[in-house]
Amino acid sequence: MEYEIIESRFGLFTSVTPDGTKLTTGLTREAVDDVTMNIRIPVLQGTFDGYESTKYTGQVEGKL
Repeated sequence: MEYEIIESRFGLFTSVTPDGTKLTTGLTREAVDDVTMNIRIPVLQGTFDGYESTKYTGQVEGKL
């Protein structure tokens, strides 16, 4: 999928497809490029399986 990153007049960056669909907006060009390539495009293509995270507990191990 092709896209370009444009800068708005407010200093934000947005990835946009050739047909004008806006994909991702962020503070830096690098962040927008990373999220667009690694998350947004795979989600649109149906290939993004998500990230696994570890649940945190409020319990402290060991002696205080």
